[in-house]
Amino acid sequence: MEVANISEQLKELIEEYKFNIETLSKYLKLDIDKIELLKNGDMSFLPDDNKYRTDLLNKICFLYFSTKDDKDVKLDAFLKVLLSYHKISKKTISKISGVDIKEIDKFLSLKKSKISIEDKYKLAVTTMSLRFFLKDIENQ
Repeated sequence: MEVANISEQLKELIEEYKFNIETLSKYLKLDIDKIELLKNGDMSFLPDDNKYRTDLLNKICFLYFSTKDDKDVKLDAFLKVLLSYHKISKKTISKISGVDIKEIDKFLSLKKSKISIEDKYKLAVTTMSLRFFLKDIENQ
């Protein structure tokens, strides 16, 4: 990945999206002064370890692209993780969210625009909270 792209992405996260630099520091495991250097295109302080560099740059990309992604596509992906990886049924998600299974099916199909904003909101809150609480077992 090109340093200029990463620097621009980091700069945009901080300057345009007002991303909290202390949070970035914790997330990237870099001191704030190092984040400033990286934001300005200076990677000289980074170790030569390619895996470390790739992981760091990927983390920046993930945050950056979360500002650009279609929100329905993101919700769809998170919901599919609950259904396939965690084996949580649509019935369970329906009961927790208060969204009818038929509406969940619509959302998972190409008819995302046919589900009401209220149902989409309920589905999003339920999906995000379940993913948050179950995230620890995703790496096991």
